[in-house]
Amino acid sequence: MCNYLHRPTEDRPSKCTKVGIRAEWTPTPACEPIPCKLPLPPLEGTRYESVSRNRFLPGETLRVICGEKYGISNNQEVVTMCKEDGEWTIRPVCTEVVCSNERPQHVYSWDVSYWRNQPKMGETKRYSCETGYMSKDGATQATCTRNGWTPNPLCQEIVGCGSPPPLTDGDIKYTVKSNYSHQERVEFMCQNYYTMEGGPHRTCINGEWIGQIKCLKPCTVDRELMNRYNIAFKYHHDDKLYSPHDDTIEFTCTKGRRTGTLSMRPKCIDGVMNLPTCQ
Repeated sequence: MCNYLHRPTEDRPSKCTKVGIRAEWTPTPACEPIPCKLPLPPLEGTRYESVSRNRFLPGETLRVICGEKYGISNNQEVVTMCKEDGEWTIRPVCTEVVCSNERPQHVYSWDVSYWRNQPKMGETKRYSCETGYMSKDGATQATCTRNGWTPNPLCQEIVGCGSPPPLTDGDIKYTVKSNYSHQERVEFMCQNYYTMEGGPHRTCINGEWIGQIKCLKPCTVDRELMNRYNIAFKYHHDDKLYSPHDDTIEFTCTKGRRTGTLSMRPKCIDGVMNLPTCQ
């Protein structure tokens, strides 16, 4: 009889036989640690790293690598070890990745039948959310992945927004509130002479304000600045002009003639206008 966690090396029992004047056991009684067995060749979707044997002794390890749509213990690859009782710490077999066919929380319509086979990795199913909930980014299809259904969660509670963030060089057109409902819009306006890029609305979408708005600065040209460059307005006699973004002002030389390559009709770009020089 073998000690605990050991087994006979031979499957057939030992028998006492006479050999000359001596008696011997045949086969000789011997015990060995209980090995872990490995199915070879590997099952579908399963691969072993550098393995050519199917028996492992306690303490020996094995790396198991799964195929693209297979998994083992919620991973694509693991290292498992042979235990003293002949069992692996993790059974070295990869199984197909599947997702639950139960209706997820807060999902209203669910294109998955409870009594059918579980959806496999990569499959998509149409769904919609209960009233008061919405899918992330407006998704209408759920995808089965190694980590379950995505997006995760499929449906999230719809929430409103607080006051919208301020707009630099601009303001909200109407009275600001402290709370806004989902999909409620706010209209913005820019300060005088400023040009709006994007907008004019930002929309509350599930707790987040959506909408890109920017107020582009005007350019200011006055008499002091023009004297520095020896130029003057060609068609105006004002001492100062405001030029909105993307607008142009035409200049003329007050003495000499233009030097350099800058145009005598520069354009205002978000508060910057490169003026020509005359000498």
